[in-house]
Amino acid sequence: MLRTITLDIARKMIDAMIRYAQDNRVLPGSFAVVDEGGHVIAAERRDNGLPATFDIAIDKAWTAATMKTSARVLEVVTRGQGWRLNVKYGGRLTIIPGSVPVVSGNKVIGGIGHSGGSAEEDEAIAQAGLSAFYREDHIDFTGEDMLRSLRRIADTVINYVMEKKLRPVAITIVDEWGWPVLIYRMDGVPYGYIEVSRDRAWTAAAFRVPSDAVVNEAGINYGVGWNERLTVTAGGVPFRLQDLMFAIGIAGNRPQDDKEIAISALKNVGVEPIV
Repeated sequence: MLRTITLDIARKMIDAMIRYAQDNRVLPGSFAVVDEGGHVIAAERRDNGLPATFDIAIDKAWTAATMKTSARVLEVVTRGQGWRLNVKYGGRLTIIPGSVPVVSGNKVIGGIGHSGGSAEEDEAIAQAGLSAFYREDHIDFTGEDMLRSLRRIADTVINYVMEKKLRPVAITIVDEWGWPVLIYRMDGVPYGYIEVSRDRAWTAAAFRVPSDAVVNEAGINYGVGWNERLTVTAGGVPFRLQDLMFAIGIAGNRPQDDKEIAISALKNVGVEPIV
């Protein structure tokens, strides 16, 4: 009986979901696995997946974990009025199909969400992820050239952190528009670092300079209030991959250490950071 979902297990479930989506020719979308509290452990967006599907998948997984039931069941229990709870929960709770809770030893320890296909497809993909949780073997996904390259960067970050015996980190990689493509939270990382890493990645992508360079480059500091994602702490670094712009955000150590982790990982995979 597992008490928590590790990053490795979360990635295993996402692999199974991607493979199912590919085998059944479902349009590219996004996949999310969260812990018991609804906080992201791993989330990924397939190549050409619509940007908005990323947060929808997370919200579906959040609903399954915090309501301890699937969207399908929630819709029945609330007699189709579950959407009214969005007012209370800031729009996060959803009765849109495509989510299932992860149960271990009669206890809900997390949730799974998918967004990008039809209601039936999203539901089937989430179920494929849940099935993988109970399987011993690992289903590898194929294709997805860009996602595979970004995964390699994230893996290099994880290896670097472990080799240097640094504190584990949260990793976010966003596209040029600041939309997440990948979020990983290493085991033991407080969930607060998830949003810190995302803010740093967004800032680096939006200004195309490291997040801590925004003050000097653009003259913008805290307290502006025009965008909740803006941060001027170190740890966000933009980079180019296959002629496309991305940015990575790292959080978990001192800001300058997080920046060094990002730069070192990019260089280790042959990607030149924009600094």
